[in-house]
Amino acid sequence: MSSIEDRWIVFVSMTDRSGALSALTETFSSRGVSFESLNTLDVFGGVGQISITFRGSESIARVLMRTLERLAVTRSVLLTRADDPALHAVAVIAGHVEGFTVALDAPGDFEVAVGSLVRVEQAVAAARAAGQAIQAVAIVPPV
Repeated sequence: MSSIEDRWIVFVSMTDRSGALSALTETFSSRGVSFESLNTLDVFGGVGQISITFRGSESIARVLMRTLERLAVTRSVLLTRADDPALHAVAVIAGHVEGFTVALDAPGDFEVAVGSLVRVEQAVAAARAAGQAIQAVAIVPPV
C-alpha cells in the first residue's frame, strides 16, 4: 500500500527549449509536491533528460505522471519507486569512502561511487558521516 512517505523517481525526456523546466516545476508546485532532488541528465540533439526524486502517495505520483505526459515539451515520462533494484546512480565525493568508490585522477581528489541507487546512497551517507563533501549525485533511468 502507498503512503505519503513513498519515495518516487520520475524521469522526463523533454524538448530543450525556453520554459520547459518551468513547466515541469510548476506541475509539482501547483500540487504542493516539493523535490527531494532534481537533476539534469543528458542534453543532446534538442532533447533533455531530467530526473526528479520526490515523496508522495501513489495517487499523487500517478497524477504528476499524467500531467507531465500532457505538457507540450514532454517526449516521454517514466515513473518508478525509488526502491526499484533496476535504478542506478553516480555520486561525486571529495575524498575516499572504503568499499564504494573508484579513484579518478589522484588519491585525495574526487572519487566516484557508481552502482545501484541503494549502494550509492550508502556511500553518500558514509561520506557525509566522515565529514566529506558530496559534489553531485545523479540517478539514472533503468536500461
